[in-house]
Amino acid sequence: MPTILLLALLVGMWVLIFLPQQRRMKAHQALVASVKAGDRVLLSSGVYGSVTEVMDSALYLEVADGIEILVSRSQLQEILEAFPTELPAAAEEE
Repeated sequence: MPTILLLALLVGMWVLIFLPQQRRMKAHQALVASVKAGDRVLLSSGVYGSVTEVMDSALYLEVADGIEILVSRSQLQEILEAFPTELPAAAEEE
């Protein structure tokens, strides 16, 4: 009987802890693999920029006009539609 409870506890831990972590890792790997030049991205450090060149394990990121930095692809957190400081088209017309 104690063996069954221990086994149930281990299975429960795996479902609650390890399975969601594996899903997050797979989603991040897919995100990193899908990045391409021209994408607007957010890094895990909070830096926003536009990807100018993609290499095997790194990206060149333009963070300001004419200023590029080299960052690890693994630091990519999110691919954005637009930067937070950019106004939607409707707001610019007003």
